[in-house]
Amino acid sequence: MENNMKSCTIIVSHYESLSFLKACIRQIRKYKNPKIEQHIIICDQSSQYTFDLILLEYGNNDDVRIVQTKPLYSGYGLDSILRYFIIKSDYIAQIHVDAFPIHKNWLSMPIALIEKSKLAFVGQLQCV
Repeated sequence: MENNMKSCTIIVSHYESLSFLKACIRQIRKYKNPKIEQHIIICDQSSQYTFDLILLEYGNNDDVRIVQTKPLYSGYGLDSILRYFIIKSDYIAQIHVDAFPIHKNWLSMPIALIEKSKLAFVGQLQCV
């Protein structure tokens, strides 16, 4: 990784919507910023049948890790990943399966905001 290269783990929250997942992953890959090394974690809360389909689709991809969690709510899946998995990236981004990147700066702009303003995060703080 270059000295000015950043790394980001992108956690995609998914529940029973394989067509949205495929579109989301396709867009993440399409708009990969060459200055950001990205890793994708699919946080799946679907049935075993859908989870097995996801494994068939992405199980052999080097840039994707698939994690199955309980189907409680998307925040639960995110909390589980942050609590039980080691993430070695500079940054973590979370995106819902029905959101689609449309520009190569979709990660670099929030990272720049965090760095410039000395923020802990950008986006929505959600508490239950």
